[in-house]
Amino acid sequence: MEADDVEAAEALWHHSWEALRLAYALPGAPATAEDRARLRRRIEHLWRTDPEGSWVADDHGMVVGIAQAFVRQDLWVLSLLGVAVSAQSQGVGKALLNRALTYGSPDSPGLILSSRDPRAMHRYVRAGFRLHPAVVAVGELDRDRLAAAAASAEMHRVRKGDAADMAHVAAVSRAQRGAVHEPDIHFLLGEGARLFLVDGGFALFGATRPMLVAAADDDGARALLLAGLADVHHGAGVEVLWMTGSQQWAIEACTELGLELHPAGAVMVRGAPGPLQPYLPNGAFG
Repeated sequence: MEADDVEAAEALWHHSWEALRLAYALPGAPATAEDRARLRRRIEHLWRTDPEGSWVADDHGMVVGIAQAFVRQDLWVLSLLGVAVSAQSQGVGKALLNRALTYGSPDSPGLILSSRDPRAMHRYVRAGFRLHPAVVAVGELDRDRLAAAAASAEMHRVRKGDAADMAHVAAVSRAQRGAVHEPDIHFLLGEGARLFLVDGGFALFGATRPMLVAAADDDGARALLLAGLADVHHGAGVEVLWMTGSQQWAIEACTELGLELHPAGAVMVRGAPGPLQPYLPNGAFG
């Protein structure tokens, strides 16, 4: 990938993701102009931090595929893999994944947050990743249910944080996934994410969803999740992503709140990054 590929790569990803979303009736709304601008900034961020992990497939001057992988300490993460609808089932995705896999050590731990695309999940399993099916919780928050759930949670432990709390965040990241999230946390904070802290844990929230939750125990993770959801604007729909069977604390909290559960891809793991429990990963940054 080169700098002038970013815009074309974003457009390709947008169109291929919309096609996938419609094909599988995935919950959620079409991307807004701000969503698309945010994705362009994300692609450019990883191109700058990990240029050797960023690849595009070019067909006579047109970008028809994108793959972005990055390495944080010993952890390899695949952030994006997308192929234009017109170029799918022609080996482009496999070739891009193979290039991305050459970045970093093949023996290092790895994470991929996979869509529901069966071809993608097949490739990742063949590449040596274990598949953990995931669900997403969606809906509008019932504030009465949220108040009742919050009454049983240790939300008094939760406090808001900022960029000055990176030592705390780094310690939790190392404990849970074996590698820090910097510089990606700084990027997300710069994009407007809100940081919540408990002893031994942290969470990042966007406008309507948790972007990352990691804690030393289920009680701390639950408190972080509820505190962040309580901070969402009244009337806004929410979504809680990447809940596998190992994250029953999150699944139970979401069902208590009356949110709907839908199948939503898989968390793919290579090796032993860390306990990843309790842990809700970030779709872009692991």
